[in-house]
Amino acid sequence: MDMIELNAEPRSVIGKQVGALRRQAITPGIIYGSTTTPVPVQFDAKELTRVVQQAGRSSMISVKVAGTPTPYKAIVRDLQFNPIKRTLRHIDLQALSMTETVRLPLHITLTGEAPVTEEGGMVLQQLNQIEIECLPDDLIHSLEIDISILTEIGQTIYVKDITPPSGITFLTSPEETIVQVTAEASEQQEDEEAEEDIFATAPAADSVEVIRKDRGEEAAE
Repeated sequence: MDMIELNAEPRSVIGKQVGALRRQAITPGIIYGSTTTPVPVQFDAKELTRVVQQAGRSSMISVKVAGTPTPYKAIVRDLQFNPIKRTLRHIDLQALSMTETVRLPLHITLTGEAPVTEEGGMVLQQLNQIEIECLPDDLIHSLEIDISILTEIGQTIYVKDITPPSGITFLTSPEETIVQVTAEASEQQEDEEAEEDIFATAPAADSVEVIRKDRGEEAAE
């Protein structure tokens, strides 16, 4: 996979003053790493949004900072959004050392068609991402799982059923369920689930990754 490129400018504006940048369609951010001094940067908002959507959490990005001869090879570590407009307000990028392993969540993508759906079965994806560890060169965009093997109600695909891609170690428990097949839910069950979803729009506090504010001058702004 070709590395995704992202252009950045050094940033001198910090704190509450970054509001002026956002009004100019500029998004503030920071690049940090185990061998990298924190670098405050800023991005064109449209380009940054496009790259983030393309890269996700596990694709390596080549960040070209104006005035810096060598691009940073980085991954997205934290994103902050406007709670009303849902526009990107700030990004944390972790610069990677190519000789050090990195731990991160890898998105799971289901591929193929499950024959069981033609017999009244319903495929439920219970796990949307899996925690992995690997060297940066072994990173992949997502973990693809073929569900064409699902032919009977009651079948389940566990983490232990999936062979990790080359160079990648799964850290999620082998007994975690990724996909299971059930009988189709009744209309009453679907109505109840839809009602519950209305109140499930906010993530649980313990499910949100928090980046410690100990990377120099700032991390949130």
